[in-house]
Amino acid sequence: MGRAMFAGFGLLLLTFTLTGCAGQMMSAPVATAQQECERSGGIWRTGSCERASGGGGY
Repeated sequence: MGRAMFAGFGLLLLTFTLTGCAGQMMSAPVATAQQECERSGGIWRTGSCERASGGGGY
């Protein structure tokens, strides 16, 4: 009976570990407003994103 109990405990521990890892992998990281601003080519300045107007006429 000792072996069966040990195997059951090991299986239970393995199940908890796998479900914990799966829960962490399913939640995608969320980018902050500053990261989104910088990714799109803007400059982050104290709570707002500044982007070039791109007027460039002749």
